[in-house]
Amino acid sequence: MPKPIFKSCENGDGRIAIGTGIRPIKFCRPCHLAAYGGQFTAWNVIIPHRELGLDPEDMAIACAKTGEDISAGTVWLDPVETRIDALVYGGLIEAIPVKAAPVEAGKTEA
Repeated sequence: MPKPIFKSCENGDGRIAIGTGIRPIKFCRPCHLAAYGGQFTAWNVIIPHRELGLDPEDMAIACAKTGEDISAGTVWLDPVETRIDALVYGGLIEAIPVKAAPVEAGKTEA
C-alpha cells in the first residue's frame, strides 16, 4: 500500500497535521497551537525600504498564532519552525522593545 501523502492529527479528529518537519508533524493547526503556542515569540514587522525596490504591500510575514499575513505591527513566530535569525538579518523583523517598569512615586531607583 502506498504511503499516505498527508498525515492526520494525532488527536483523531481527522484534520490534517501541519508543520515544516523541524518539529514532528503530528498535530493539526488548533492542536499545534495548544501544544506549542506558549513558546511563540512576538516580533515587530518592519516595512521594507522602497529604495530597494520592495513594495511594502507585497511583503508580509505569516503569523504562527493567527495564520494571517502581517505586513506591519506585531507578528508571533515559532522559534523552532522559523528562521528568525534570517528574518532579522534580512531586515524584515526586529525585537519589540521592552518597556521599563514605571517607578513608583516617592521611590528612587538604586
